[in-house]
Amino acid sequence: MSGRKRRKPPPRPARRESEVERVAEEPERPRRPGLFAGALLGGGGQSPLPPIGRSLARGMLAVAAQPALVLVTVVLVAATWLALVGLGFEGVPGRLVDVLALPPIGTYFDLGTGASLYGIGPSFLIYLGISVVIRTIVYSVLSGLVLEALEDGRVSRYGLLRGAQAIPTVLVVLLASFSLIVAGNLILPVLGPGIGFLGFVAALVGGLFFLGFAPTAAIREGLPVMETIRRSARAAMLPGGRHLVLSSLYFFLALPVVLGFAPGGGDVTANPDLTTWVFVLVVNVVHLGFMATFAYRWVVAESSVPSEPVRRRRQPARTVRAGSRPGSRRR
Repeated sequence: MSGRKRRKPPPRPARRESEVERVAEEPERPRRPGLFAGALLGGGGQSPLPPIGRSLARGMLAVAAQPALVLVTVVLVAATWLALVGLGFEGVPGRLVDVLALPPIGTYFDLGTGASLYGIGPSFLIYLGISVVIRTIVYSVLSGLVLEALEDGRVSRYGLLRGAQAIPTVLVVLLASFSLIVAGNLILPVLGPGIGFLGFVAALVGGLFFLGFAPTAAIREGLPVMETIRRSARAAMLPGGRHLVLSSLYFFLALPVVLGFAPGGGDVTANPDLTTWVFVLVVNVVHLGFMATFAYRWVVAESSVPSEPVRRRRQPARTVRAGSRPGSRRR
């Protein structure tokens, strides 16, 4: 026998194989997107949220197929106009296109109408307080009816009673919308007319983006208000759903587009003509269609909304190149 000892090969680390498997599996695991990347871009695989086109089609069809919802829209818009005229409102009837707009666009309508009636003062604050209460009840009831139209294909007292469950959540959503608009008008002008205006638009779109699912989530899940709003925000951040695109689309349709195309232009009258009435009523039915669109997207993605915030994985302290020896230093 030779005096030389046969050197045994070093044992293969058992951990190395598991590390390779883990690295190979990492691309298949869902990654946390950036603040708006998952909601804006289409990457990240199939999204729990349905496509925008299908969502709009289902939402608009659910509302248009229910004559009761169309009739409710006519009654609410007409009652709003009569109430405003009775309070002494002197303005453009075309502004009625946003009577049933989703918050914060509907909230913006209330603020503008109150300022036109009373200016800025105690009466203005009283008007806003009353409008918040009325809009909370109306928006909650409509949310319940729209959700019933989506789920059961009908509208009944059951949907009205279910909508009452959303009143606390809708109240918080409206108060948050008011705070968002007031803060934007006070703070953002400091940035200049251009950047300040863009920031204000971004604030309104962001409010709809994060809070748009809250009424439907409150009705279907019955969770506390703040948890409902958190879940609404998590649903908005689901990857690949292009929810920011939908929110931006609704904002530009609800404010600059429909206001710019409203018949009558800047004519101030207490008796709108038939063309103006038809346009106003059709647009408000479209607002309900967008409400149903957001509700449909929540119903589809509800089971995929995480119960807890997605935590970012810690990155390794350093990356070891393949073939390098442990402990070796790069030169």
